[in-house]
Amino acid sequence: MYDLPTVRADLVLIHAPAVFDFRNRRDLYFPYLCTSGDVPITPLYEYFPVGFKTLQRSLGESGFDVRILNLSSLLLRYPQLDLERVLASIETRLFGIDLHWMIHVQGAIAVAETIKRVHADTPVIFGGISSTYYADELVRYPWIDMVMRGYETHGPMRELLGALRDGRAPEGIANLLWTDRDGAVRDNGFTHVPESYSCGIDWASQPQTKSGSMPILELLSTQNAGCAYNCGWCGGSRDAFRRINPKKRPMARKSLEEIEHEFDTARQIPNLDQYHFYSVGSYNEPKPRMRKFLEQVGESNLKSISYEQYHLTSDEILAEMARTNKRSIITLSPESHDPVVAKLSGRGVYTNEEMEEWLYRAFDAGIFEVDIWYFIGMPQQDKASVQGSVDYCAHLLEKFKGMRVSPFLCPMIPFLDPASTFFEEPDKHGYRVFCRTVEDHRRAMGRASLINRINYETKWLSRRDLVHVGFDAVAQLAEIKAEVGVYPPSLARNIRRKVIDSLEFLEEVHRADCLEDEKERARELDLLGDEIVRRNAEILFDGVANQAFPIQRGIGGRWFDEMLWDEDTLDRAVAGAPEPAPVTG
Repeated sequence: MYDLPTVRADLVLIHAPAVFDFRNRRDLYFPYLCTSGDVPITPLYEYFPVGFKTLQRSLGESGFDVRILNLSSLLLRYPQLDLERVLASIETRLFGIDLHWMIHVQGAIAVAETIKRVHADTPVIFGGISSTYYADELVRYPWIDMVMRGYETHGPMRELLGALRDGRAPEGIANLLWTDRDGAVRDNGFTHVPESYSCGIDWASQPQTKSGSMPILELLSTQNAGCAYNCGWCGGSRDAFRRINPKKRPMARKSLEEIEHEFDTARQIPNLDQYHFYSVGSYNEPKPRMRKFLEQVGESNLKSISYEQYHLTSDEILAEMARTNKRSIITLSPESHDPVVAKLSGRGVYTNEEMEEWLYRAFDAGIFEVDIWYFIGMPQQDKASVQGSVDYCAHLLEKFKGMRVSPFLCPMIPFLDPASTFFEEPDKHGYRVFCRTVEDHRRAMGRASLINRINYETKWLSRRDLVHVGFDAVAQLAEIKAEVGVYPPSLARNIRRKVIDSLEFLEEVHRADCLEDEKERARELDLLGDEIVRRNAEILFDGVANQAFPIQRGIGGRWFDEMLWDEDTLDRAVAGAPEPAPVTG
């Protein structure tokens, strides 16, 4: 195998796959629709938090060399690579791993353990929302030396890198929880909670790819941390933000100057007119800031832009969105067609009738498309209620036929967010939570059956129901879209076929995974192992589809596909390399 050139940096930020090692895993099944959202990712959730990009810029401007390695993307594109050899090709003062979304807990901890086998003396630090919430538990794993808490950590990270460069202990660095040389856990206090959020991302340089047709070209911006709203299922909600961070105000905003910087750098991207832009959390922006944001959009030659909206957007802002980009898309998330369920979920701020009347106004104003998302796993939502949402989606597609109204259904799996209100107060809201600790979640992510990986159920839908009812609802909606001409009939038939096959095989895996005797369980899963490997290979490869674009497209050029080495170098590294051996446990 060709040796990878050594990469040297002050800090290497690593994004782990949701499950490690996923390659040829014989004892863990990833069924179709493991991720059913609108983001073009696989069940490994290769999206890393945008905080990686802001850290890279902020620390870079202070003279530190910061690199990003998305292991999820790297190992999907180059499954022959040996992780220990990859890590041996890196020399750094500090490895940083994000545990932002809890879905990465098993992979993140396993990658930290692997780093310590290769670089025993190089410290490993964790950061992100889930890391902050679970900092006290994480720092006690033998492979995690430090946890940096908080939503904005540029200043503390700058001090930490300076201390490591100078050979000093990290005493007094705000927000840091760390283990000293004697193995004692030291808490420097959680005091860095600034009012402003982050610095702007430098978008000027994008990952390049040689992967075939239909490349996925997109950027995003998040204008704030925290939220003005309080959806009970969300770990980024108003109350969740306060639970995680010692801060009374439930939000910190990015300055308009930093948002302008993001657009200035984006305008340097060649062929920007081929990029889609996703505006995360724009529902939190007051009108004056939203107008400033729209001014930047109008000065950028973006192909299209999506805006998340909590309320029904005002006529004034609708007109401005359409004026600044002719392919402006609005994303609504009513959560349910049922006003009671919608309200209990944290939405329910408009009726179906109000939304339908608004849709006509939005298209009259020049909005290109409206995406409408319904979740599965909400309070008082039973099987009949889910079917009601399917039927209402059919009504919307028929009523607004030809008007680019795109409803979607999304089972909330596998995890209910820690720190969310439903996670913290499950009995009050009709939830049962199976995983409380980091270790609970880590073990759950190692279960063979997707049903056993889910960390919650409701009084109205069991874990099995969340999968079966949810998957069937998605398949039904695909068939309805085919009936009204949104999807080709062959595509809808293919989705239905995959859903039926996935659910039937999942039942076999689930039966084996629920056997109490460990040896018997391992034996039964091994009998299914060849089929697990074959089916996983249809999901985990260098291509991805999602509900919004349910056709396989090659990965490698997405903004988060940072693979540390260029593709020519990686191609040489894997030339003639053997397939990785099957993995169990």
